[in-house]
Amino acid sequence: MNGATSGKALSEPARTDGIPIAAGGSVLRPLKAAEVVAREVVRRIRADGLQPGDNLPSEAEMLKQYGVSRESLREGLRLLEVQGMISIRRGPGGGPVVGTVDSANLGRMEALFFHMAGATYDELFAAWVFAESTLARMAAANPDAEARQSAMTPYLTGEVEDIEHADLEVYISGHEGFHGAVSALAGNRVFQLTFRAYGQLVAHHLATIGDVRTIHQALVDDHLQLAQAIVSGDSEAAASIMENHLTTVAEINRAEFGVRLQGSVEWL
Repeated sequence: MNGATSGKALSEPARTDGIPIAAGGSVLRPLKAAEVVAREVVRRIRADGLQPGDNLPSEAEMLKQYGVSRESLREGLRLLEVQGMISIRRGPGGGPVVGTVDSANLGRMEALFFHMAGATYDELFAAWVFAESTLARMAAANPDAEARQSAMTPYLTGEVEDIEHADLEVYISGHEGFHGAVSALAGNRVFQLTFRAYGQLVAHHLATIGDVRTIHQALVDDHLQLAQAIVSGDSEAAASIMENHLTTVAEINRAEFGVRLQGSVEWL
């Protein structure tokens, strides 16, 4: 969940008769020069083992390295910047810096496709419940009992979540921390990123509509039960508790969403 969002974007339901979802075919289209640059920068980041905050070569160095125009290079870097893969530091000593792999950025891009396809909030909620319940089941099935214990200990001891933060966005970010810990235990980075993107997208929308702090204690209690099920390795219990947990969160916001539930997901 990144940045503040005006409630205006969700003021009325958008049309749901969106663009038909294509069967495929564009996956083999030739890449533009800027896309080639973006791909090569990403490959270099991986090959060199760079981490968030590490500096990338200067523009002059990259122009020489990739043999493209300044316009193509800058466009390629902007493509990565929009995805959060890099950031651009301004001023003296600035330049491109390695960013993070964040499911929130993936969720933002998915929202664009959902919106164009006419996918509704009801559909998003259904996908969210399915995805997070699946991650909870996988987390409890993680064969590393020590890892399960370590990740869930803060939620077993009450070390976190005891206090309702005054800032709703900060509060929801903290709530999302638990779900991030669960997804990390799932042991599948593709599921972790794609499934968590639904949760990040829902959290972003809920922060503009409702206030989950009204059921703060219920959320904390659910997290405790989930943590216990995951630590004990009870996959079915973990999935069931997660499903009930998210259904509760969704239901308290349905009255606020009203007719918007049948409207298409907005690109925020």
